[in-house]
Amino acid sequence: MLKNKICLLLIYTLIIIACSGQTCAQRQVSSLEIEPFPVKKTFCAEKIRVNEIFSPDGIVVKKGNLFVTDSRNNDAMIYQYSLPGFHCIYQGGVKGGGKDEFQISPTLCKTVSDKVYIWGYTPFLIKCFILDNNHMSLEEEIKLPISDRIVNFMNVVNDSLLIYSTFPYKLNIEKVNLNTMQITGQILIEQKQKELFFDENRGYLAANDSLIIYAYTYKKQIDFYRVSDMKLCKRLVDKTVVPHIIVNNVKESKFCQRELVTGKRYFYIRCPKGEKGCFIEVFDYSGHSVAKYELDVLLYAFDVDEENGIIYGYNGDVFEDGFLKYTIL
Repeated sequence: MLKNKICLLLIYTLIIIACSGQTCAQRQVSSLEIEPFPVKKTFCAEKIRVNEIFSPDGIVVKKGNLFVTDSRNNDAMIYQYSLPGFHCIYQGGVKGGGKDEFQISPTLCKTVSDKVYIWGYTPFLIKCFILDNNHMSLEEEIKLPISDRIVNFMNVVNDSLLIYSTFPYKLNIEKVNLNTMQITGQILIEQKQKELFFDENRGYLAANDSLIIYAYTYKKQIDFYRVSDMKLCKRLVDKTVVPHIIVNNVKESKFCQRELVTGKRYFYIRCPKGEKGCFIEVFDYSGHSVAKYELDVLLYAFDVDEENGIIYGYNGDVFEDGFLKYTIL
């Protein structure tokens, strides 16, 4: 009898370790202070007028092209512009239930690959496109195994993995092998309250081919996870910033980090700046601070052309007739 009890105790212990291993691993990594930014510059936007009428909610730069999603326009939800001239090569993508139509609002998946991944044709389908001389052609269709829910912050890694947040259901991060269609990894992020939107551990997710970056919304903290084993390997913090969250009150809550973009060399975090404008904080993948740019307009959506040193963004309240361009080099 005693032997059976010991065996049961060991089994329960192993289950607890398996379920909490990720959380324990997160706590074992010591925090590093965010370094002062060696470069600080202020920029004013150049306004680029285009003929098309839209309200972008997503912007991605790929191989000399600017791709835009507009979830409000049911007759043209995808736009493609050639750079630097902003010539509209394509506009289309209809909301509907037919073939090649969008059943839900389209999303441009984040990736450091030169391919373009678009989700939204169905809740469970991503289409992969390749670019050749500005022409976009379909390479493959990827059917997702996550058929029971909508996910956010989709990142395609090494053209073979999908990493995403389970928000708004949970804060966890999951990894799917796109070759086997199996969920092969998970990062457990502690939920501290029922209202996830106002949870202290809510954040923005992006990834390159080796690291997952998680920038917290309400506190100045950035976590680095390895793509290979989904383990926390580095944490950056600014301990002088104290979270200020008023549940169900967006105006009174203090946001620290509002958007995250990954490039091949650096990643970029958009941070609030009082009533007008915003900051773009630049880090390398070793966690070193690179630069802090003060912009005169708050960018609702943005991406960075690293090769040419340009930030492209949009704010319809300031300039609704086109794009905002910042040349940072």
